Amino acid sequence: MKTIFDLPGELLEDEIFSRVPMTSLRSVRSTCRKWNSLCKNRILFGKAAAAKKQFMMMDSRICLMNLDLPKDDGDPSIKQVSLLDQIEISKVFQCNGLLLCVLKDCSRLLVWNPYLAQTRWIEPRISFQSSDRFAVGHHDNNLNHKILRISDEIHPVTSKHVLGFELYDFSSGSWKVLDVTPHWEIWSHLRGVSLKGNAYFPAQKKIIEAGTKIRRVAGFFLSFDFTTESFGPLLPLPFQSQHGGVFTSLSCVREDQLAVLYQHWEAQETVEISVTDKIGPNVVSWTKFLKLVTSFCLHPYSGSFFIDEEKKIAVVFVLERAKACRYQTAHVIGQDGYFKSVRIREAPDLGNTFHHHERYCAPLVCSSYRPCLVQLQIKQPTVLMERM
Repeated sequence: MKTIFDLPGELLEDEIFSRVPMTSLRSVRSTCRKWNSLCKNRILFGKAAAAKKQFMMMDSRICLMNLDLPKDDGDPSIKQVSLLDQIEISKVFQCNGLLLCVLKDCSRLLVWNPYLAQTRWIEPRISFQSSDRFAVGHHDNNLNHKILRISDEIHPVTSKHVLGFELYDFSSGSWKVLDVTPHWEIWSHLRGVSLKGNAYFPAQKKIIEAGTKIRRVAGFFLSFDFTTESFGPLLPLPFQSQHGGVFTSLSCVREDQLAVLYQHWEAQETVEISVTDKIGPNVVSWTKFLKLVTSFCLHPYSGSFFIDEEKKIAVVFVLERAKACRYQTAHVIGQDGYFKSVRIREAPDLGNTFHHHERYCAPLVCSSYRPCLVQLQIKQPTVLMERM
């Protein structure tokens, strides 16, 4: 009598494993060597390698998002499955199948491989701050991952605000300080992204005028190479603003293109998205993906997005203003003026009145996530549960 273990590998992959949630494949892999091998092949070379998952931060929790976009003129819908209910986070980043989560209380970092169900806690060298910028990347050989931290500090001599730079090495398990003298600024609310193991940040060029007066020019980005542990030169975005009056958000398209969404503050009815034709350490070229005249306005603490090239759409996550509250909303925009909105839920009021943009919990999305087999070399703690 034949059992499920006797089924052909192709049937197992296409009809059974394809229906198993990604975060539950760990149990499948542990069943037998054959299934473990089939799962690995599916992740590295099969349909799972081509599939794009979108991890989101909603209400300080991590969830997996599924966007249902009807072929007709029906309304799109978004479904979420909670994954990390036990942990409250404030920021999330992804690189090569790993998620970097910043805890809401800024006490620690959590690195998570959802496919392998492995985590790693990272303690700070000096206490983390809510304004810290982070990025995760790896060496060219893809074997050793690192975390970049950019923090706001006070210069001990001049008492001026300066940027501090630290790098965490997964192999050594320690932080080290980087010696960087920037001629640019990276605002704390502008999130970086990782592409091909390197990090990219929207940036402003600083130009010193009339002695000590500083003029800031928006419309640039810069990269950080985790192999050389150094920043590259400022490279142009497909726009510039002499007064910094532009909203900018970066995203990744597959594993080889960078995308930028921007909206000029003086022309808030227009949203534009461009993607890179070519990107390297010292060169970049852009092509326009879409341009939309719309009524929604982006603000600094929302506006994360992802692109679906097959459907030729972009999904932008915002805080939608209402009379007495804010809504976590996804705007689906496409070519030829296509525009649909999905209200996900009412945004929690965090009660933070220091800055009105930080009062409500904005949704964040990690674009183009793909599962990977990177081992975090640490035992699985009990804090994470397979919920899918």
